[in-house]
Amino acid sequence: MGSLAVRALATIVRRDVIGFCYHTVSDRQLPHIASLYRCKSVAQFRRDLDFLRRSYHVVGYQELERARGRSNGKPLAVITFDDGLVECHDVIRPLLLEYGVPAIFFITTGFIDNRRLFYRQKVALCIDAVSRLSGPEGAAARNEIAHRFGIPTDGDQQLVARLQAATWSEEPAIDSACRTLGIDVDAYLRTVRPYLTTAQVRTLAADGFTIGAHGTSHQRLGAMTEAEARAEIVAACDLVSKLVPAAAPGTVPFAFPFNGRGVEREMMRTIRDTNPQVGLFFDSTELALEPEFVINRLVVDDPAGAGERESNLPSRIRRAYAREIVRPFFPQHARSNS
Repeated sequence: MGSLAVRALATIVRRDVIGFCYHTVSDRQLPHIASLYRCKSVAQFRRDLDFLRRSYHVVGYQELERARGRSNGKPLAVITFDDGLVECHDVIRPLLLEYGVPAIFFITTGFIDNRRLFYRQKVALCIDAVSRLSGPEGAAARNEIAHRFGIPTDGDQQLVARLQAATWSEEPAIDSACRTLGIDVDAYLRTVRPYLTTAQVRTLAADGFTIGAHGTSHQRLGAMTEAEARAEIVAACDLVSKLVPAAAPGTVPFAFPFNGRGVEREMMRTIRDTNPQVGLFFDSTELALEPEFVINRLVVDDPAGAGERESNLPSRIRRAYAREIVRPFFPQHARSNS
């Protein structure tokens, strides 16, 4: 029934390609993402791959432009992974190879080799530590962090909400919270090693997977000036092209950190015209229409509704189609490309 409903909706909202965005897959609890988002287990991800192979013509990046419009009767699907977490190599790579499915891995270049921890993942470690505070020392730590972020000390719920709302510009306050909570970020990077190494990135490329850019430090481009956003895109794609020398000009795709809201599409067109190493752009606004050089994706990490034997992708796709059908009637909810 799920696949039939998806096919029926696809006749109303016609898209030649659907992108699916994951961050990681794991059977273990990962403290650096646990309070940010949930991820699927290996068994749940297998069910997703079963569904995608059955329902779509899954293509890699190099095939994407060649196959658009002639997909042997099945719509195209592209599977992508953002941020460059180590499970991309250790967990996801073997599964993709087993299923014979291509994918694109978008890496944040500043995180490679565990040189730096993403500020949002520092926040996740702080939230995990806050949940374990107790006694007078715990109260003192809460008070110190609340004062640092300028909020009243009204309990964990407000403190956690404020931490989750922290922005990149507040990284000094986040670092201070880490110190207060006894979180040694450098030790975490050395021992847990949450990100891909250079060698692992090159192994993924040697396996035939595409390596794309996801910024140099995972900052929101829409909050930058046009010149800053342009420089960030070009620099990230340059770094990936040097990291994976086999990448040909024009084959380094770029996925927006967070999303591409507020980034002028005409500026992106100009970047592509003047920088041959910059490939297609990937955003995360489900099925919203875009210029031909932008591929939109559904973010499908959340395992809600998924079972060990059934994928939740059909329901996620149905909801995305439904939102696209009503979008013209609720333009205030549509994302502006300006």
